[in-house]
Amino acid sequence: MKAKVVLAGALLSLMIVSCEKKEEKAQGTPKGETKEAVVKKEERQAEVDKGREKGQEFKRSGAYALADSKGCFACHDVQKKKVGPAYVEVAKKYAGKENAVEELVRSITKGSMGKWGSIPMTPQPVTREEAEKLAKWILSLR
Repeated sequence: MKAKVVLAGALLSLMIVSCEKKEEKAQGTPKGETKEAVVKKEERQAEVDKGREKGQEFKRSGAYALADSKGCFACHDVQKKKVGPAYVEVAKKYAGKENAVEELVRSITKGSMGKWGSIPMTPQPVTREEAEKLAKWILSLR
């Protein structure tokens, strides 16, 4: 009987120590990553979070509802690449370009090919005014 109690205590201690070590690993720097890499990863995540907040903000806007009603989210997402690029990536690519709104309006209304890979974007069934609203919204996501 004593042997069973000692054995059970030893197993319980082993499990506790094992769990503590896993917790320490999870909190430390991932194996093989430098502190600089971890900081960069955290900075990228902060940028994604910032974009996500803006995306949530715009879910309440008319532009988000317009994009949803026109089926834009079948191929695009605010944060993640789907068939087409994420809108935050489009915003980054066109940031600071003088004619960014016009370029996006042209891509939306006339379609485009080769800007983001081999999959073409077909012309979308929107008016010029709707395309401008969508383009300005996308550019605001950076």
